[in-house]
Amino acid sequence: MAPRYDISQLAVGDMGNFTYLISSAEEALVIDASFGGKEVLKMLAERGLKLRYILSTHNHFDHNVDNAYIRRETGAEVVAHKMSPIEKDISIEDGDKVKVGSMTIVALHTPGHTPDSVCYRLEGNVFTGDTLFVGTCGRVDLPGGNAGELFQSMRRLCNLEKSTVVFPGHDYGVTKASTIGRECTSNPAMTAHDISEFLAYIKS
Repeated sequence: MAPRYDISQLAVGDMGNFTYLISSAEEALVIDASFGGKEVLKMLAERGLKLRYILSTHNHFDHNVDNAYIRRETGAEVVAHKMSPIEKDISIEDGDKVKVGSMTIVALHTPGHTPDSVCYRLEGNVFTGDTLFVGTCGRVDLPGGNAGELFQSMRRLCNLEKSTVVFPGHDYGVTKASTIGRECTSNPAMTAHDISEFLAYIKS
């Protein structure tokens, strides 16, 4: 059965960020507004969409810089983990759901890059922010980073269905998207057998 939604991956800004516009019928949500505000508003107008939510994967500015702008222009509500310091309308925890049209997005708390890092699942897709990239993982040397937590988050993501499509927060890999199966067999951050091996990789 064909999906009842459309995913648009927008490359925005000068830091290789991705913003995602996902729509179902005439309603939409954004994941990581980043630097894509004007492009998002243009696409909403062109497609006749009502934006309901702005979902944040974590608190770093390059993923949220246009939150206030899009919120002001559309009335959409900002959604982020309860630990996130960003200005938000809705606080979420692990397992919470956000519903838009025929879509149900499930939050996975995946700390390590930041304490508030969240991945969002939509049926056979996962939007991983800076937790998981194509071929690598997020940094842990910034404030709030924790290698042990990120290792556990990698393990959790590896438990998803292998066909799950990975949509990362940055264009850092050889492809713009991947699958859990591919990452679990080829990404050094996910093939590490234990924390020592994981630490050796992220410090290399």
